[in-house]
Amino acid sequence: MRALKYKDTWNLSIEEVNDLHAEAPYDVIVAVSYCGICGTDVGIASGAYPAAVSGVTLGHEATGIVVEIGEKVKNVNVGDRVVINPTPYCGKCRMCQTLRINHCQNKFGTESGVSYDGTYADLYKTTQDFVYVLPEKVSLKAGTLTEPLSCILTGLRKIQPATMTAYSYVFGAGPMGLLYIWALSLKGIVPVLIESSPSRLEFAKTCLPHGVRVYSNLEEAKSDFFKDVKAPMDLVVDTTSGLLEELYPELACGSIYMSIGLKQKKVSIDTMQLADKSLTIMGSIDSMHGSFIEAFHLIVKGVIPAEKLVSHIYPLNEFKQAFAAIGCDLSQKKMTKTSEPNCKVLIEMRAGQ
Repeated sequence: MRALKYKDTWNLSIEEVNDLHAEAPYDVIVAVSYCGICGTDVGIASGAYPAAVSGVTLGHEATGIVVEIGEKVKNVNVGDRVVINPTPYCGKCRMCQTLRINHCQNKFGTESGVSYDGTYADLYKTTQDFVYVLPEKVSLKAGTLTEPLSCILTGLRKIQPATMTAYSYVFGAGPMGLLYIWALSLKGIVPVLIESSPSRLEFAKTCLPHGVRVYSNLEEAKSDFFKDVKAPMDLVVDTTSGLLEELYPELACGSIYMSIGLKQKKVSIDTMQLADKSLTIMGSIDSMHGSFIEAFHLIVKGVIPAEKLVSHIYPLNEFKQAFAAIGCDLSQKKMTKTSEPNCKVLIEMRAGQ
C-alpha cells in the first residue's frame, strides 16, 4: 500500500509499505477515500510546528470504506462508509477523567499523522470506538470536515460572550475560520470575517451564513459593517495565532480573545489591563469530550454545509500540487501566496468515491 511519509522539514514522499490487517479483536481497517490537508500538516511540513515523528505517515481528517474488522467489532461492518476520529485517548489519565481528552497524558504514539501512522495512505488501522458510519446521503468529501469542526466546537464551548449583540470578529478565511463563522452563527452571533488574501477572500464569499460579511482589513469592516471606525472588539477569534499584541489595545472591557493557530510567536501585553478591563484570553486545540460526535451530527444533518468548503481535490500522487494550492511549496521549500481561490483541499486515495 502507499503512504505519504514525513522524514523532516520539507521532506515528504510517497512510499510503499506493508498492508494493514485487523489483528486485534476490536481493530477496524479503513480503505481511505479522502483526507483533508490541515494547518497542522502544513506546519509539520514547513517546520513551523515540529511535532511529528520522523517516518510517520501524515494525515488525520479522513473518510473511507471499512475493509476488515476484528472478531469482536459490533458497530461497523465491512463495506460501511465511515468518518475516522483520528485522536484516540486512554480514558484513564487525569486529563481524560476530567473530560479534557484533547490533552490526554498518554496520547504520544496514538495521534494520527503526528506520532501514529495517519490517513494519507491507502489503508488506516483504528478501532471500533473511533469510526462513525456515514449515511448514504452524506458524501465522503463532506465527512472529512468532521475532525476540524470538532476542534471548532471545543473552542466554541469556551466562548461565552456577555451578550449576543457582541461586536464579533473572525480573522482568517481558511477552513477553521469559516467553520468558526458557521459555528458562531448557531449561537446567534453574526461576526465579520477578516481575510487579507484576495484568493481566500473570494472563495469565502461563496459559503458564508446569511448576514455574514467578509472584508480585507479591520478598518473597512468597522466602518462598513458596524458603521463605526472605533467599533469595539467584544469577541475575537484569531485563526492566524499572530494578532494578539496588535489587537490587544482594541479589546473592549469584558471581551474574549480566542487564538487557535499553531504558529510560534512571543508577545508582550499589559497585564494590568488584563484585570482592569476584565479580559479573557484563551487558546483551544483538538477535540474535547463529545465534540467529535457533535460535529458528526451537525454535518450529517446538513446544519453545517461542509462540502461547500472544499475547493480542491488532488490524487495522492499529486500531493505537492495539493500542498501548493494552500501556499506550502514543498519543491521550493517555502511558504507562498496563492492566487487561486481556495479553502479546504482534499487528497483523494480512492477515485470515484
